[in-house]
Amino acid sequence: MRIGLFTDSYAPQVSGVVTVVRVLKAELERLGHKVYIFTVSHKEAAPDSNIIRVKSFQFPNEPQHRVGVFSNHEIIKKAKECNLDIIHTHSEFSLYFAAKAVSQKLKIPMVHTLHTYYPDYLYYVPLFEPFLRNREYKLLRRILKYHKCIIAPSRKIYHYLEKHNFSQPIKIIPNGIELKAFSAGQENSSPKALQAFREAYRINPEEELVVFVGRLAIEKNIVTLLNNFKKMHDVMPKLKLLIAGDGPDRRDLLSYTKSLGLENAVLYLGYLNWPDEISTCYAVSKLFMSASHSEVHPITFIEAMAAGLPVVCAQDISIQDMVLNGENGFAVEDDTKLWEKALEILADPAKQESMGKRSAELSANYSVKTFVERMTKLYEEYALHK
Repeated sequence: MRIGLFTDSYAPQVSGVVTVVRVLKAELERLGHKVYIFTVSHKEAAPDSNIIRVKSFQFPNEPQHRVGVFSNHEIIKKAKECNLDIIHTHSEFSLYFAAKAVSQKLKIPMVHTLHTYYPDYLYYVPLFEPFLRNREYKLLRRILKYHKCIIAPSRKIYHYLEKHNFSQPIKIIPNGIELKAFSAGQENSSPKALQAFREAYRINPEEELVVFVGRLAIEKNIVTLLNNFKKMHDVMPKLKLLIAGDGPDRRDLLSYTKSLGLENAVLYLGYLNWPDEISTCYAVSKLFMSASHSEVHPITFIEAMAAGLPVVCAQDISIQDMVLNGENGFAVEDDTKLWEKALEILADPAKQESMGKRSAELSANYSVKTFVERMTKLYEEYALHK
């Protein structure tokens, strides 16, 4: 098949959506399919004939995100040259409108993955939030009405779409990754790599590490994570928290960290290279923690599990099949009490080991092979040339 993936974010940008699209492209190509990425321009992007980039500008106050600018004539011409069998959209913004123009002009069927649970993100448009609250699904329903099928990465999205009566078929296809890149025994988790990581960030040998990987923004509930870590640090003064990622709240979070007296115990690492540096970050840690309630089907959880880490997180339907209480960690209803379960695991090396092994076992449910097999079957169902 000849597949067009339309997305408003792609490498060198860093996000869960970028990871999903990169993995999907690589595995589809390995299976012999021709894949074209339609995305935004980026000054640090490497040239690639199969990646079609439209002009773009930086989203206000968000250096990580860009808005595409294109003419329908230009994007249709480029898509026609690709002779696409199917279009798979991964965003609802500028590249969605490009995909819509291509689909309608060239009569190419579209499917869509809904990666975002929008009720948690309306604060990004404060002027429109009062109007959109409890109405956002109507706008989304209008945008997605041109698609043959909507893909839900988790039950959370499936229930949201079902509740609001989206007319298309809705299919649950959980995200998948190349698990091997994060599993134990890889070069990035070797004793030499772990030692180099500790030296780079001046982490003493006796200090144990907890890790969070994600966007530094309100929806990730990082203030609550820091409050939990404060209680943990009071009990274990040599414990440190690694925070890998960046975002609009970085400055405020640094200030809040200092107000808690944790400026030497919390390391803000910024964006790390994926998967090399990220996998080392997991490998050097004892536990993955998150207080977020805004996940859809979090790639970082899968990565941490593949690395053999127990997980302590806020309870949410999006991760109910990932984190099994008492088996590979704990999903805690009261997110102010994460610290209790985290200390329980850190205080018991045997429990830490058994939960880590169970995490690695459960991560097999989210392999790239399973993910792409399901996606290919869906493409074949709707493709132009079957």
